[in-house]
Amino acid sequence: MDLTKQYIVQCITSAANSLRLSSEKIEAVAILRERLQSAENLSEELKNFKKITELSKLGIKLSEIQIFIDSYKIDFLKLSDKFKEQSYNLVKELNYVLDILTPYALRNLFQKFDENPIKVDLTKRDLKETEPVNGLNGDLEFPKRSKADELKEELIFDELNDKENGFNFENFEEKVLRPIKDLDSFLNRVLKYDYTENEMNTCIRTVSDNAELSQKVGFEILSNMHKIFANGLDMINRKRIAPSPNIIESLRSCLIVIVAVVRGKEVDITNYLTRAENFGKSILSNKKER
Repeated sequence: MDLTKQYIVQCITSAANSLRLSSEKIEAVAILRERLQSAENLSEELKNFKKITELSKLGIKLSEIQIFIDSYKIDFLKLSDKFKEQSYNLVKELNYVLDILTPYALRNLFQKFDENPIKVDLTKRDLKETEPVNGLNGDLEFPKRSKADELKEELIFDELNDKENGFNFENFEEKVLRPIKDLDSFLNRVLKYDYTENEMNTCIRTVSDNAELSQKVGFEILSNMHKIFANGLDMINRKRIAPSPNIIESLRSCLIVIVAVVRGKEVDITNYLTRAENFGKSILSNKKER
């Protein structure tokens, strides 16, 4: 087993140990671990996780951990503390998965991965061939709906509304990635001072909204990259820093990291991540000095 897989699997084990699990949930954890251990391409596997509603939040959390292991020069003296932090951050998402997916459902989901890569329509239910089809012309008598039935139906539809308002990775991905190309083009104009204050404020607001959204759903790296980008534009807008080529490339590094994380790109983004984070630190220092 390679280091990244071992680290991620142990993070899941540690997170699971923080929960009070039934035997069924312990089995589901074992299935998750086995799936990740046996994955030929971990990045692709996590990309598949992110495309399934039930696994999407867990998938992107695991992707963040993968980027940490693959991108950083690991300080083994501090790794234990980082491991505790990352495994703790998995607890909520792992618990959610275990609450909604039985071992049987999890196996079926992974089987669909293999048979038909990520084309799962959760709005459809399979009809059993043995189900009766008589009475479609109205010759069957149905029992009258009781008050209890009406209450049950109300609860069921309330639950459906809750799910529709819940997290959907594809919607999140589309919202976060949609402005990236325009933001990249805008940076070229900022370098030439070819922009209006209204355009600048619109870009800052868009990126800040996506930073807040990423924070809300627990995606720390994405939230930080958006915040650094928005703060950088704000500093330029207030003439605290000049839009030099170096500053523009630092801002562009934030965009590159965002796309790489969301899309699960198999590229080494160490330099971009380091540059973006160092730029974020310099912004904070600049603010404190003033």
